[in-house]
Amino acid sequence: METEINGRSFPVLLCCTVLRMIFRKPEIDPSFFTSVANLVKVRTDSKFYDVSPKTVGSILGVNEKDGPGWTVVSFLLDGGKEYKGRFRTGGEISLDNGACDLEPAEQEQRCYALINLAGQLVEVFVPFLGVEPGDTLKLEKSTMKVVAFEKTTPSGGIAFVSRIISDTVAEVDYTGGRRTVFIGKFAGKLETNGRVVLDQSGSVIIENFGLDDDSFKLDGATHVSWNDIKGQEEAIGDLKMSIELPQRKPEHYKYLGLKPSAGFLLYGPPGCSKTMLAKAVYTSVMETCKEKGIENPSGGFLLVSGPEILDKFVGVPEALIRHLFAKALIFYKRTGFKATIVIDECEAILAKRDSGISSDVLRTIVPAFIAQMQGVRESGAIVLLLTNKPEVLDSAAIRDGRINDWIEVKRPTKEVVRAIFLNNMKAVPISETTSLERLADLCAEKLFSPELVIFDIVRAGGESVKFTLANIVSGAMIPAIVEAAQKFALKRELQKYEPSEGIREEDVIFAVQQKFKRSFASDHEEALRDFAKNFKDVVGIQKLKQAQV
Repeated sequence: METEINGRSFPVLLCCTVLRMIFRKPEIDPSFFTSVANLVKVRTDSKFYDVSPKTVGSILGVNEKDGPGWTVVSFLLDGGKEYKGRFRTGGEISLDNGACDLEPAEQEQRCYALINLAGQLVEVFVPFLGVEPGDTLKLEKSTMKVVAFEKTTPSGGIAFVSRIISDTVAEVDYTGGRRTVFIGKFAGKLETNGRVVLDQSGSVIIENFGLDDDSFKLDGATHVSWNDIKGQEEAIGDLKMSIELPQRKPEHYKYLGLKPSAGFLLYGPPGCSKTMLAKAVYTSVMETCKEKGIENPSGGFLLVSGPEILDKFVGVPEALIRHLFAKALIFYKRTGFKATIVIDECEAILAKRDSGISSDVLRTIVPAFIAQMQGVRESGAIVLLLTNKPEVLDSAAIRDGRINDWIEVKRPTKEVVRAIFLNNMKAVPISETTSLERLADLCAEKLFSPELVIFDIVRAGGESVKFTLANIVSGAMIPAIVEAAQKFALKRELQKYEPSEGIREEDVIFAVQQKFKRSFASDHEEALRDFAKNFKDVVGIQKLKQAQV
């Protein structure tokens, strides 16, 4: 069948993905043993076997004087010598009852490809070398002959291996369901729960990432240590005791018969160093791995966010959770060192199943997480959950025995605000009209000013309680104030031919006022709830108008 383009005829081609390669020797046909250049070897049951070379020979053709049923084979011996012999082809029944002395050599095996053609599995002969499963074959539609092929590119859907059925077939979790696929060229190389790439038809594996890939690993050092975090000394102490010391001094825990916890919850207001604490845990893990001489230690710390696990297909998040814990187990088996799994914003996947929020999704994800946490002390994982909303987490997921230690991060005090401000002003020029110490004091004083009121909380009897900017202050707010002060100073310096002055006191004051004004854009629901829970007689909450600032 051909198609015509601009007056020229072209064959119609079909493109099919190779699912599996099959190699067979050609059928024993007397004509094969008379075709010049075909490769053969002498059969072990031939009467000429003992006197013939035990190597591959090449057909030279038929010598007419030998008569029908014979062929001449040339064998290349060591030293470049040639041995020629006459052998029966089996083509003449009258010649020793059709006896055949030859068989095709292994080099003569024929290559076939199994393809999916219109829903049917079809074998086609492949005349090319180097074709592998996942490659694309081009077939002439009228003759079904393979005329060309293209090497595969690893682009397709991500799946997770759930079971290896045989050397040729595996079961995978893919787009919310399970299916069997051809293993292709990865026979003996797949790992249960490992990530693989399927071709566009979802029928054959074309790339194998396995478990020891770079997914969920941090790229390079975070350069955050315990000393870089201000105002969270209690949380730092708890993390060291819970995660760092059991890894560095396991003999002390063993002596006391104490089994280190395997699950931790790090909770507190947003912007109050939870992520920085997780980065410091990473630094600690890497240092401990280095002390123990562990090569390639990056697999000892896995970081994933809750929303990153979610997927529109049911089954994919569950497979991803299994993949995460399987990676940790592989690292543990290789090093004897437990990997730390950090799940940020864990409320996205571990919220209460009866909350009515994404309940259909959570109905399967939460049990998948619980299943992995069963016996986690004996597995290869230490789990650290991060959240701003511990109250919304499913109680079964964070009960004792799974998540034993709750570690709270708190809002910074005046002293902590001052320390963070100084830390962020190290490379910032200061005006000669003030000092760095004065600017730090000013920043803390203004942030905690009782005049920066956001909500007026009315209690029974008419008493009013003020909810101020100090009630939403966070560690992340201070670098933002420093940056805002820099921008105010920049506007002033741009009016000059050359910059000549640094940060003034009014720059810091303006930066705090700007942060206060922007605070009216949010309802501060969580912070307000935490603040008001101490007052049981609240009768009303009123947000003050920004125009009053």
